[in-house]
Amino acid sequence: MTIAVENPAPDTSLAELADQLRVPEGYRVEIIGGQVVVSPTPLLRHARIVSRLFRAPALAVEGLVPLDMVSIELPDSEERYIPDLVFLPEEVNDDEWLIPVSEVALAVEVTSPGNPEHDRVRKLRGYARAAVPIYLLIDTGDETVTLFENPRDGAYHRQTRVDMGGTITLPAPFSGELDTKPFVARGGKF
Repeated sequence: MTIAVENPAPDTSLAELADQLRVPEGYRVEIIGGQVVVSPTPLLRHARIVSRLFRAPALAVEGLVPLDMVSIELPDSEERYIPDLVFLPEEVNDDEWLIPVSEVALAVEVTSPGNPEHDRVRKLRGYARAAVPIYLLIDTGDETVTLFENPRDGAYHRQTRVDMGGTITLPAPFSGELDTKPFVARGGKF
């Protein structure tokens, strides 16, 4: 979606530009790959997957809280992401809206039909450069779940991919197997 910005100053940063945007209710503003990106509310399947993740026993960790609709700032690149789900320490200040990426224990993205490359490529690179310890990509386009771990030198050095419906072993501080059967498309049914 394109949103017009009236007369931005020539020296306006992307963050300042994003902060000035007035977007319709239900839309979110991110900075990805050097561009301001405005996205609509996700499909119901997308929301269902995130809802199932909130309740996944393998993701329950004392001291970490799962949150959606949280803005994450990657200061070295001036990018801002709104992960579909993020796990943060419970002690993060509730009065903040822009959270430093250094607080993120796990970021989860569920691809959307309109912009899957943001999650598959741009955010993958951004999370790796920012050393987010664990990135979980749920790809509804190719029906896979990929776990990225061990970020070093701007890249993840371990990845595990399973077909949707399988299980994936989560690293510490999470434990056990994440069952991805609840993420499989159900032909429009819950």
